[in-house]
Amino acid sequence: MSRFQSSLTVNCPPQKAYDYLADITHHADWSSHGLAVEKTSEGPVAVGSTFATTGYQMGTHTGVVTITELVPGQKIVYESNDDTGRIRHFIELTPQNGGTNITKGFETVKTGLLLTVFRPMMYIVAPRGMKADLQKIKTHLES
Repeated sequence: MSRFQSSLTVNCPPQKAYDYLADITHHADWSSHGLAVEKTSEGPVAVGSTFATTGYQMGTHTGVVTITELVPGQKIVYESNDDTGRIRHFIELTPQNGGTNITKGFETVKTGLLLTVFRPMMYIVAPRGMKADLQKIKTHLES
């Protein structure tokens, strides 16, 4: 199982960051790769909520994202499942100097053929992508 993470501090309270990031449909706004997201479950975002995704990194991949853990103002965990594999994503929020430190990361749970073949490249691509994601999140939260 491969695990990657990166952190960045933003100038906003943890609850504001949480509210924005827990709504997975916003993922398309800050993803470093092309992505379309649509909520497929009823009701407010909660553990068990699902989203249909279409990603455009190394081809087109459709999948399902399921929220697996929510700790208001502190933590968001969701799993994406598509033909590239199953990946557990996490976002942790901690107050820092009047703002919020956001740690974003992921770990592979099960890899499909594409991720197995390109695993060595993940050590180069993943950190760059996460830093780009965090920078876009910062821009959205501070605007």
